[in-house]
Amino acid sequence: MDKKSLADWVHHLGDRDLPLLEGTAAILSIVEANPQMSMRAVGRLVQRDPGLALKLIRVANGVPHRHFRTEVVALDEAVMMIGTDGLKRTIRELEKVPDVLSTNAQSYYRYLAGRVAYAAALAEAWAENRHDMIPSEVGLAALLYDLGELVWTIHDERRMARYMELVRDGQVLPHEAEYVALDVSLETVGHALAERWQLPAMVRECMCPANARHARAMGVMLASNLARDAMAAWDHPGVGGNLDQAARYLDCSSEELADYINGATEHFNTHVDLYGLDPVPLLDEEKVKAYREAGAKPPEPVFCLMPRSDRYEQARRQLASHSLENRDQVLDVLLEGLHEGLGLNRVVFARLSDIGDTLSAERMEGTDHEPAFNRFELNLAGGHLIAVMMKRPSAFWLNPSNCDEVWPRVPHSMRTLIGVREFFAHSVFVGDQPYGLVYADRRSGSCALDRRALKGFKALVELATAHLESLRQAGQGRL
Repeated sequence: MDKKSLADWVHHLGDRDLPLLEGTAAILSIVEANPQMSMRAVGRLVQRDPGLALKLIRVANGVPHRHFRTEVVALDEAVMMIGTDGLKRTIRELEKVPDVLSTNAQSYYRYLAGRVAYAAALAEAWAENRHDMIPSEVGLAALLYDLGELVWTIHDERRMARYMELVRDGQVLPHEAEYVALDVSLETVGHALAERWQLPAMVRECMCPANARHARAMGVMLASNLARDAMAAWDHPGVGGNLDQAARYLDCSSEELADYINGATEHFNTHVDLYGLDPVPLLDEEKVKAYREAGAKPPEPVFCLMPRSDRYEQARRQLASHSLENRDQVLDVLLEGLHEGLGLNRVVFARLSDIGDTLSAERMEGTDHEPAFNRFELNLAGGHLIAVMMKRPSAFWLNPSNCDEVWPRVPHSMRTLIGVREFFAHSVFVGDQPYGLVYADRRSGSCALDRRALKGFKALVELATAHLESLRQAGQGRL
């Protein structure tokens, strides 16, 4: 998604609110009947409806107040800022779901609202368990994590219907459904809108896949994935892997994990009718153990991503022109060209640490819902394949003809992380110094790489490297 297209979409969508769920107005009667209710409790009521929550946090951060020197980061703070009168006014002003969406789109939107509300409850409960200083800040970040998906549902009903058809049963990953049904990145649109609206910093940070390396953001991303599993009554291809990652994240047993999840589930089920959904089933220890032992079972791809010659050519021209202003733009164009132009499902730029001992993911495309993969990090000790590649500019294609020989030389942590035995890698040098690594794969062995893709991969990486070198020589921007 190029910079101009993104700017156009943000301009078009930037003044839109999310609609209010039909039953949300009942919040007022609950608050009025309980005048001693804490702001935390009111904030949790607001958190049931992403449309109300989004509007409230934007209103609160738009109010100058001498007692608040920093941004309002949570819904309890927002309610405290604008008061119950402000809450009533906000509820009255927002359009209702039936007033803005067709019958089918209402169903999609309510499903999404329920899913993100479940993710918020789960992430906030985990934050409390981890003794987070502001659990409600984490809950808000999880609620708005899929902002792009929520906004697009009210913008383009027809294409979102196709998208939802692809992703609801878990057979197609969300970012791959975007590729064929929407031709936009929902994560990118959501992040751009969050920036435009100056939503709290954590909301924005969680929308960047590379931030999975931070514990709070990782919790939000995992909760979002498990919410998809929960909405499918735990009958979802990735549930085993997601539960195992959650147990590792929380450093807990299967029994404890079931308790943590069931607490959020029971809370969610008290108001599940708001979304027109069935109650989420509870999990017991044995079921969690069985899912974890079975592990992640990624579905066989329904389709392979098709290369788009126009996107590839656009990226090639931009990189060859040496007209981009800084290294961030160069890397964005490179990764978008590899993902959208060549149809490479997962693309990563990993930056070399200052002391030259570690490669850590800094940018990625096509990995929005894979938080474990987004922690891509390689230690260069030990003389393995990637360590050797970082000694000089070089490209490598791991493929069936060389896999038996080379696979043992791929670092163990990388083998475990990527889950495939075929990939492209290219070391990047700027000014004769190692700078980073570009990695790409097609996520599944059913979608093979080929020589044509390798040629395009090498060409774009080499053009990007030359552009970075020209920026270095001109002293333009940070490298």
